[in-house]
Amino acid sequence: MSKKRDRWDSSSSSEEEKEEATPKPLAASKNNSATKATTTTTSSNKFPLHNPLLQGCRSVYDTYDRIDKVSEGSYGIVWKARDLATQEIVALKQIKFEQPELMEQQGFPLTALREISTLLQLQHESIVGVKEMVVGSGDDKVFMVMEFMEKDLQQAIKDTRQYPNVLRQAELKGIMKQILEGVAYMHEHWMLHRDLKTSNILVHSTGRVALCDLGLARRYEVPAQPLTLLVVTLWYRAPELLMGETKYGPPIDVWSLGCIFGELILAGEALMQGQGELDQLDKLFQMVGLPTEESWPDYDQLPHASMFRWKKQTSKDNDNRSAPLLAKKFPINAPPHFKQSFLDGNGYDLLSKLLALDPKQRITAKEALAHPYFHTGVPSELPVLF
Repeated sequence: MSKKRDRWDSSSSSEEEKEEATPKPLAASKNNSATKATTTTTSSNKFPLHNPLLQGCRSVYDTYDRIDKVSEGSYGIVWKARDLATQEIVALKQIKFEQPELMEQQGFPLTALREISTLLQLQHESIVGVKEMVVGSGDDKVFMVMEFMEKDLQQAIKDTRQYPNVLRQAELKGIMKQILEGVAYMHEHWMLHRDLKTSNILVHSTGRVALCDLGLARRYEVPAQPLTLLVVTLWYRAPELLMGETKYGPPIDVWSLGCIFGELILAGEALMQGQGELDQLDKLFQMVGLPTEESWPDYDQLPHASMFRWKKQTSKDNDNRSAPLLAKKFPINAPPHFKQSFLDGNGYDLLSKLLALDPKQRITAKEALAHPYFHTGVPSELPVLF
């Protein structure tokens, strides 16, 4: 009985082996050799040398040489490593297991599964790329192999672009444009990031920036369905989340983008640094103004609206104590001694639309890319951050 041939197997069947064993004329042998060489070449071009679907994940010990520890966060440890086959420098993100001994009962961490799934779905130059998954000796030794980027944006700004060497307007545009492109791509594919901040944006030595840390990423729906409120770092959290709104969507990411934009203008100083949710709300309303019928018509319908009593603004509140701080914090066409990046009228308009209180009035990432800020005046450039 002949052995059944697997369709993924490029080796010969038993009948073909018998045929090759039978003596043939020289000319026929040459033709057969040429055909065999062509088949082998085609097969090697069509299928990778290692197919994880058939062979499983490769061993990290056989494929990568660990060089140095880069950083450690709540969900993983990032290592700088070298691919032993290509000598390419990559980043290895080792997934953290809170209690490895209970892995059989608890299973694989949800945040890691979500990040792996999201990164494999989203392929964009402004989103960090995943090359493969590799494993170590134990069940809790699992690594994501990602493209290596030298620093996160927060670190890069603090290291190299402090006053008087603040970001030039062209560089500021270049960074924001790339971030907006990545976020717009995610939203077009029905994904929310839910943890955008400068430390979750990586920077390459070429000036390219890319979104990372997608452990809180989640698919969204229209109309919005209830989701958890335990998302987004406090300083970048949208007002609707702070007010208890569970039916949210892309506007929460857009608010974070406004906070990042302001932080870049201020050379790395976070825009609103609250000590808790109530303090964050207070600083938020000081920055952009208290809700009104015009700025946030649905405010009274929010779950936590009845818990707080803010003094309502009136048209007479034009003194320095009551007026929003945004215009004062970001003067238009300010001279260099303001110790921040130059911001023209279009830039301020974009910032204010990213930080609109009402999520329904907030600009989208796609609309922000079409804003005159990116299409008039100084053209955008890749930043010099090294």
